[in-house]
Amino acid sequence: MAPAFFKILRDPSAPRLVLSLPPDFVREYLKNNIPTGPVIISASGGHAWIVKIKKIGDHHYFTNGWKNVVKDIPLVYENFLIFRLVNPYTFDMTIFGKNGCEQILPPKSQDDDDEDVSGEFEDVVDEDHDDDCYVVDEDHDDDDHDDDCYVDDDPFFVKTLTKSHIRRLRFPGKFAEWAGINSEGTMKVKNLDGGEWVTKVKLDTTFKSERYLLSSGWRSFWRGNNLSQGDECVFKFIRSERKLLLAKVTKKKPKKRHDY
Repeated sequence: MAPAFFKILRDPSAPRLVLSLPPDFVREYLKNNIPTGPVIISASGGHAWIVKIKKIGDHHYFTNGWKNVVKDIPLVYENFLIFRLVNPYTFDMTIFGKNGCEQILPPKSQDDDDEDVSGEFEDVVDEDHDDDCYVVDEDHDDDDHDDDCYVDDDPFFVKTLTKSHIRRLRFPGKFAEWAGINSEGTMKVKNLDGGEWVTKVKLDTTFKSERYLLSSGWRSFWRGNNLSQGDECVFKFIRSERKLLLAKVTKKKPKKRHDY
């Protein structure tokens, strides 16, 4: 089970620009591996935010970007939060209200329409959006902006997988631009266990603007990582390696069966 900690928002007058991490959690699970760059906080419904972990005095805090989490949900007095450490730069956040029940966030608008794919993937018509595409600038002062999109670091995007994604993965337009993907070729896609798959990068001209997608090899990656429709995935492009990383997978919850 992933290590976790909880926080209760007790002070309704606090500015909530930062959120402290328990010292024992930092000491036990982060130790000397505290990220100096961006950290992803994800939640239900395909939501994701970028923050930093900074040491202020004797404690570590979620800083740059945390106020966007507070604003977007929005978080209120006496919310109970659980943070699970997926990897050193990804936390999964679960939110509980004052009534003790989990707060399920409404799903974000999807990048792809959930359409039936009966022919070749080139014939699938789905409209992509850039709402779930992010890039972090490590030197950016978040106090000046509320935007979640920055430049000059490793970009990432969030996808809720549909049937059309079994055959190919389309990059959001801005993500391809920020990652420097501007020609056809090959790209390695890897997971956190160190496994790697070689995929083909193909130019897609289905829409008015040019988009790039992963085609040959992507289906092997799908199967090798046991992906399925409804899974929420965070993909991050590691610039230094020129590889795409599957940073996080939230499996679709099975529907509850009711016996009558």
